Amino acid sequence: MRLNNKGFSMIELLLTITILGILMGIGMEAFSRYQKKAREQAVDTLAKSATQAAEQYLMDHPSAKKVSFSQLYDGNYINNITDPYGNGECQGRIKITKTKQESSKKLAVNTYQVSLCCSSRYYTYKFPDGDRVEDPECKGVPYDIKKIQEVKVLNVYPNSSYANYFKNWMNSYGKGIIKVTPVSIEAFRNDPSTYLGTMGNWKYDVIVFGFADCNSNKDLSAASASLVDQFLENGGSAIFGHDTITIKGCGSHTYFNTLAKHVNIELGTAGYTATGSLKIVKRGIFTEYPWAIGDVGSPLTIKPSHVYGQIAHGDVWITFNLPAESDANRVYLSTYGTNAFIQTGHTTGSATEDEQKILANIVFYAKAIRFADDDDY
Repeated sequence: MRLNNKGFSMIELLLTITILGILMGIGMEAFSRYQKKAREQAVDTLAKSATQAAEQYLMDHPSAKKVSFSQLYDGNYINNITDPYGNGECQGRIKITKTKQESSKKLAVNTYQVSLCCSSRYYTYKFPDGDRVEDPECKGVPYDIKKIQEVKVLNVYPNSSYANYFKNWMNSYGKGIIKVTPVSIEAFRNDPSTYLGTMGNWKYDVIVFGFADCNSNKDLSAASASLVDQFLENGGSAIFGHDTITIKGCGSHTYFNTLAKHVNIELGTAGYTATGSLKIVKRGIFTEYPWAIGDVGSPLTIKPSHVYGQIAHGDVWITFNLPAESDANRVYLSTYGTNAFIQTGHTTGSATEDEQKILANIVFYAKAIRFADDDDY
């Protein structure tokens, strides 16, 4: 019995360990596949939940064509979506396409394009079709400003005495990313394509007009306004400073006013107001990056300025402190698509620290919005 009770040989032990290792490897691989599949399904479920939240949002905002996750969070349409991969919140946006009823008996079915961007999974979904494609650049994040490495800005200034004001402001607050090229309005009017470029070969991301009281009583020309119109129609961005778009006080800037449609500004008879005090009325990435300028209701300090007949029908972000007026009539800053209108410039060539930060934030926002609105993502 002692002779036959030898136990396991070394070869048998090694073989057993090898088999156990293989079995454990198979088990771990199967578990890893299961875990990955569960997370992928969780991402799919989150996209469906976001779509349902967008449907609720659309009931309250029937004219909406898109909504960001941040808006859904802020409006309590959905709880913040936690990344299934364990790295914070997922972000993204939903584009809404409204279909027309083919007949009175058929209900219209809206299509929702959901761009869901988590830490390591970037997808775009289409509901109700259910298609899903990878979105490696995560363009669905509405204002993924932190990916921006450079913003090229053409500043069309109205007076040679103020040629470098905006450039200096951005040197201070543009994080080394905003690169400003100044050009006088006279030079730009005479040969706009030399500076801005031409269709399909634009030289800049953003064109900025201002900043001087009455814009030094200088308007664009028909040719330069037409080229700017082409630039904006082709996805470029513009920021219009104080008294560029106006029909009161400084006379009618005929050619600037042809561009009012790009900022959705109505030129009417709103009253004159002068103040150095502002408040934020809308929160978003614009108010947070690269400078956190405040939350809704936060006061801001500017040089004295005013509203002169501009009524905003875009997104109003900052207003003058005039409780008797509507936000549209007391607008200091509004955006529409990729473009912005701001009242900085009444005190010619000067701006507070708040104003300079606001302008830097707008430049970043304008470029980020431009990419987010790309229909190819």
